[in-house]
Amino acid sequence: MTIPKKPTRQRTSSPKKPPAAPSKAPAPKAAPKAPARAGARPEPRGPSEEAISETILRLIAARDPGKTICPSEVARELAGPHPENWSPLMQPIRRVAVRMTKAGEVAILRKGKAVEDPEDFRGIYRLGAASSASDEA
Repeated sequence: MTIPKKPTRQRTSSPKKPPAAPSKAPAPKAAPKAPARAGARPEPRGPSEEAISETILRLIAARDPGKTICPSEVARELAGPHPENWSPLMQPIRRVAVRMTKAGEVAILRKGKAVEDPEDFRGIYRLGAASSASDEA
């Protein structure tokens, strides 16, 4: 008994798609990047340190004596209410607050008490007038 052979399939080429039409709008060009220098800080984006310190002082002055502000209030004042805009400002605000504390302009407070070392503190903090921190200590 002979086994019938299965018919073999012939391969046919699939119909080719026509080439895509070129886009009418030219591709956007990336802005040329300046060569990075070794040890160079990136260009500052957002408000200057001067604008941050002025905002801190203005918000503290607007509060009743002995009251404090949250650093995020400063960030929202400078960048608006959306977290994606003000959140990147939190570290620059902290650096400015440390500098201002060392200069005696403001006080950094944790749990209502002035921090001992403004260079080395962790967690949530608030900013107040320098005189209010010395009154509590």
